[in-house]
Amino acid sequence: MYALIFLVLVVFPAWVTSQSPFGQLLLAYYSGVGMDSVGPGGVNALSLAFFAPAAMTGSSCDFSDLQTSCVRPAAGAGPSLGLSWALSTINLTSGGLSGNTSPSRGRKPTIFFAFGGQSEGGGAWDQIFGNSNSATVFGQNCAKMVQAVYTRINKSVFIGIDLDIEGMSTTLPQFPAFIKSFRNSAPANEFPLMLDSLSGLANDGSSDHYKVAIMQDYGPASGGINFLNMMVNNVQSSCDTMSGFWRDSRLNFIPPANKVLGFWGENLAAWILKNPGCTDGSNPLYPWMKQNGVGIGIWQWWLGSTSNITPVINQIRG
Repeated sequence: MYALIFLVLVVFPAWVTSQSPFGQLLLAYYSGVGMDSVGPGGVNALSLAFFAPAAMTGSSCDFSDLQTSCVRPAAGAGPSLGLSWALSTINLTSGGLSGNTSPSRGRKPTIFFAFGGQSEGGGAWDQIFGNSNSATVFGQNCAKMVQAVYTRINKSVFIGIDLDIEGMSTTLPQFPAFIKSFRNSAPANEFPLMLDSLSGLANDGSSDHYKVAIMQDYGPASGGINFLNMMVNNVQSSCDTMSGFWRDSRLNFIPPANKVLGFWGENLAAWILKNPGCTDGSNPLYPWMKQNGVGIGIWQWWLGSTSNITPVINQIRG
């Protein structure tokens, strides 16, 4: 008697195959303007921008104090940003974000505290990651903060850390100390960590090329960094152009679902990516993002019509 062997091919949606427990991020950088358009605009995640990293290196940070000086605005971010502002923003936006989050994720959106930014410069990062003790304390405080906020909001929203590290003169030599201290009490399946980078980091000549090794050593496979956020190009670009950076084979060790691709928002609508390569050509970007649960990082969100960026979000939503 012959045994019959059936091969069953099951096609799973992108959110099942995703390497991220947080699902596809449809993320906007946000500084408090345009709250009413967050839900209707289609995003399910925010990165609250920006906070000063140096303030998080104190040994006595108390995150039960909503006026703590350990959470203060980065240079150029405006005086209103602080822990109290962040909590208010989370409470006011979580409903709109939840409506855009997959039911498979319990409609639980994600909000990051973004540290750094271009205007902050690299001096604080050089100091933090050039010293093992500073890197350890920074990691401990980041973990304490996300845990405190997560508890205060009754775990209704994932809370994470976004490291927008720019202007460095070093290559983050003590990053391992930070990862160890942060992940000791902030597990990767509960508290997302995102590292920002220039999109061309795979190229040897990029000033961010050193971040490739960091992602190899401490990326998703190791349970360290959940997402690599590959930033916007500072010129008008096509999807074909940016795909060359974002889908560079030298970055194939990072699963697509753990990439967040930087798009301009309504603040520079003329530079929102367009064809060729978004929906046409031999390997269009938007269908690839949709199928693989690839995230989008919109720079930035603002009050007004979202008529240019919302159609993009709808085309890539998995």
